[in-house]
Amino acid sequence: MSATYCMCEGMRQPRTARGSKNGCRASVQSYSGSVCISNRIDDDGTLKVQVGTNDGSSCYSDYNSHDFVGTFEEFKALLKLNKDIKDGKVSVVRHRAKK
Repeated sequence: MSATYCMCEGMRQPRTARGSKNGCRASVQSYSGSVCISNRIDDDGTLKVQVGTNDGSSCYSDYNSHDFVGTFEEFKALLKLNKDIKDGKVSVVRHRAKK
């Protein structure tokens, strides 16, 4: 089995594509925007994730800037934090950009 792989399901049966330790990339697209995700496995065996967005229909993040780059565990923690914020379980403080 490949170290990484992608799966796609649309109007037909699910399909998979093989990746490697260097990862694979997938995007979910519409004319209004796209979510671009890639993963790879570091030399120490850590699964790394990159998530980005594009305002158009593209498999590449806008200006190659990713909204998230980190480990799989950090990504899961970010999603949990987002859910806790939406559920009102976490107090949110407004931050200002440093000048």
